Amino acid sequence: MRSMKTVAQLILAALAFSLVVAVPAGAAEITASCTVTKLSPVLYTAIDGHTETLTPWQGPKVAVLVEPGVRRTAAVMTKMVCALNRAYTYYQNTVGRSPAPAKTLNGRDTVAEVTTTCGAGCTYIGATGTELQTTTFDNFYDEIACCNQYDQTPFYEFGRSFWFWSGQLQLPSPCTDPVVTGFAVWMRFRAMSAAGVAGAPFPGPGGTPFSTFKAQVQGLEGIYDSNTSDTFAGTLCAGQSPGMYSGTDFWASIMMKFASLYGGQQFTRRFWRHLSSLPTATSVPTAITNWLNEADYASCVDLSSVFYQRWGFPQPDGTVVDPRPVASTVPFPAGHC
Repeated sequence: MRSMKTVAQLILAALAFSLVVAVPAGAAEITASCTVTKLSPVLYTAIDGHTETLTPWQGPKVAVLVEPGVRRTAAVMTKMVCALNRAYTYYQNTVGRSPAPAKTLNGRDTVAEVTTTCGAGCTYIGATGTELQTTTFDNFYDEIACCNQYDQTPFYEFGRSFWFWSGQLQLPSPCTDPVVTGFAVWMRFRAMSAAGVAGAPFPGPGGTPFSTFKAQVQGLEGIYDSNTSDTFAGTLCAGQSPGMYSGTDFWASIMMKFASLYGGQQFTRRFWRHLSSLPTATSVPTAITNWLNEADYASCVDLSSVFYQRWGFPQPDGTVVDPRPVASTVPFPAGHC
């Protein structure tokens, strides 16, 4: 009898920390269920070299490692880990590849709560291993616990792990590149939508409602269109936006515009899965040519008039159309794949 009671207690303990969550309706191209298991503490070496003892909550593809001194409920941690697993799967399915292994636990990517890192969040480019500074992680956890809303930071940070195309798209000197970070800015929105989560206020509690923030970023392309005195040199090349935020957000806005016109997820998937076949860009004009060629491929239309006339981006010979024509005289071509 004593032995049977011990076994029953062990089963109940396991069930308390190994929970299964169904996928939210509308979450696209992701696993059908998610089991989360709380593991024994591990010694973690942070990106900046310091070590901490952290408690892992392990999902199918992502493990979240938390500081052991703060109570974390199984219900909230399961929501968190499963949402991150869905977003991670979305990135994988969209770009067609996975990050190189830098920091892993039992074959999973890790998202670690740490006392110090390179910012609010920090991630290896093109490789696994995301860190959230304690204040950022606390906000992430608290927003889920109180409001079933999700801070955007880790979904953005996954965009660092899944970046593989600096050679093809990064704008070289004399530009301040907006593309590498712009990928994370754009894909954060798509990954959160695919994961079926509501965004928390940006950049934190009391900030801009997430839907408003997303609309602000999406509207930047239209602001550029409406002001023909804006130039490539003064915006994207300078890391600047024609409106709010920065050049990375402006680049994301352009990609959001393309996706809205030319097939949504189909455009997005075709763009990133084909990009590695393009040559290395050796100048700003060749990087723009790669961007145009890939946008043409992903949309199945010729977008050269949009790039070179409507927006006044550098042509292959380096020249630009100046002044830019009124945007309505150079419409986006109709059609899609």
